[in-house]
Amino acid sequence: MKNRLAILFAASLLTVSSSAFGAPKAARSSADLILRVRNLFETWQALDPEKAAPFYAKDADLAFFDIAPLKYTGWTEYGEGVKKAFADFASLKLTVGNDLRATQRGNVAWTTATWQGQLFRKDGGNMAVEGRWTGVWEKRGKEWLLVHEHMSMPLPPPPAGQSLYTRLGGYDALAAVTDDFIGRLLGDKGLSRFFMGVGNDSRKRIRQLVVDQLCEATGGPCFYIGRTMKAAHQGLGITENDWKAAVDHLVATLEKFKVPQKEKDEVLAAISGLKADIITSAGSGGK
Repeated sequence: MKNRLAILFAASLLTVSSSAFGAPKAARSSADLILRVRNLFETWQALDPEKAAPFYAKDADLAFFDIAPLKYTGWTEYGEGVKKAFADFASLKLTVGNDLRATQRGNVAWTTATWQGQLFRKDGGNMAVEGRWTGVWEKRGKEWLLVHEHMSMPLPPPPAGQSLYTRLGGYDALAAVTDDFIGRLLGDKGLSRFFMGVGNDSRKRIRQLVVDQLCEATGGPCFYIGRTMKAAHQGLGITENDWKAAVDHLVATLEKFKVPQKEKDEVLAAISGLKADIITSAGSGGK
């Protein structure tokens, strides 16, 4: 009987110890992760990838999904890409939603949250944004490091009927149009001067920004984070003739891809709204 009582007493102690010490430890881990996420978002407000680097694992093959572009592979590519994306902004304010959650399974954990932000441009403009975020963490030594991150934004409300984006063929179609259009601009002796001194990396960035802008403007699931048209073209000396030549190239591109007249007119109407911000000179231009 004494042995049985001793065993029951020991079992009771184990049960109490498990509930008293195990749960608070898990709770502390979750609290630590939540604090780390808040510190991560606060750090990104400086728009400096080097300050955010300590939160990320440095494995070369890790995938990080961003709003734009679609994906970065490895922290090095991520840090360099984000630095370019933030180049036109002076500051950023980020607020993590109250729905921030952390779940841990051993040395792996995942965190989820919605967020709101406000980007302030160097040219004086600003933009309000909101989205959702998922982070996958791994405990390495004493620190939790991000091994995967997914930042995304909700789609805009669907328009009545099919969007222009859908009718044009979606993202791949717009990317093909952009590639052909930029190729025509580069091949035009009168317009190629605007690309003089622009390196391959900068051309790729310009190409991506054009795709994102077309995608967003036509109702697609993209978000343009570049400068305003006025700021981007200021000082280039673009004339009315330059504008007309560029529009002619765009029309030729749309015709090459057999874009129907209705959709072609809608694209040109959307582009025409940018004219006042792009033409910066009253001269005759290169033609």
